[in-house]
Amino acid sequence: MNILRNTVRRFDHMVETIICRYIQPQLMPVTALPNRQTNNDNLNNWLNPSILWNTPRRRRELKKRQCRRFGSMEWGTWKLPRLDRTIRVDHQTGEYFQLGKLAPKTYKRVMEETKIIQKRMSETFGVGAPVDKDVLVLYKGEQDQGGDNLRVVEIEKERPSFFSQNLLQKNRHIQSDSRTVKPSGLV
Repeated sequence: MNILRNTVRRFDHMVETIICRYIQPQLMPVTALPNRQTNNDNLNNWLNPSILWNTPRRRRELKKRQCRRFGSMEWGTWKLPRLDRTIRVDHQTGEYFQLGKLAPKTYKRVMEETKIIQKRMSETFGVGAPVDKDVLVLYKGEQDQGGDNLRVVEIEKERPSFFSQNLLQKNRHIQSDSRTVKPSGLV
């Protein structure tokens, strides 16, 4: 910055000397010869704000500053960690899971049971056979209730408690001892 300032001062001084040498003395008042710069004029120099060239002139509003610092939820640039409010605890196994998904241990049990059923199906029907009928899985102690359009797969063990007979229906039967209590003496 000092080099630039000194160069401009030298240029001003050179222009001043050229004007003084080659202009006739009687025309001097007309040319409006620039005066020597004093310390007071140094404050009004065009290079004075050069100290502030690298700094902002206006203050950014609060919303823009926070958007730069933290990002924006609307634009998908949020930089802070988000709380996942879909995490729950499975009270049977004591592990965490996300809503809409099975807990890892429960998922593992279901997959093991599914592999047993698939293995038994491949033993019964063969691998690569076309599936032209629905499949009914019967565990130990269950009876066939289907018609002719079902293929039956029998498994020699008890049905697990989490594996309902009708997979579209929940297996749990919640029995409630509570009854609705109606208020008395209102009339």
